[in-house]
Amino acid sequence: MFDIAEGYKNSSKETPIIFIITPGSDPLSDLKSFTERTTGRPLQYLSLGQGQGKEAESMYKKCSQDGTWLMYQNTHLYLSWMGTMKKIVENLGNQEVNGEFRLFLTTASVPDFPASILQSSVKMTVESTGDVKQMMLNAWNN
Repeated sequence: MFDIAEGYKNSSKETPIIFIITPGSDPLSDLKSFTERTTGRPLQYLSLGQGQGKEAESMYKKCSQDGTWLMYQNTHLYLSWMGTMKKIVENLGNQEVNGEFRLFLTTASVPDFPASILQSSVKMTVESTGDVKQMMLNAWNN
């Protein structure tokens, strides 16, 4: 099991966390719980795909200004938007970005994912256990 709290310690408004996912894995419920425990506010999230660019940019603008945590899911499915994502990650250090803001991304391992985003991020691997009993225990504990 991955440790979101440990990854969070290494993150900042300038350093996103990237969850490298495998088939059947999804860190969303764990991250939602951790976000609410840590910030007292709900996590904002969007599953990326064709046509989601404007919504994603709008969410980033709002969340980065008010310090809400934001998760973009399945970024590997919208590689044509990664140029915009690179600009977002490059600008995370700007004064307009609230110090409480955190950006989380999920992606499958794909060769076309921008190296610059990976280099400036905390990376966590999320694997499906395949063990129903263990998954139920993890869900219950969270």
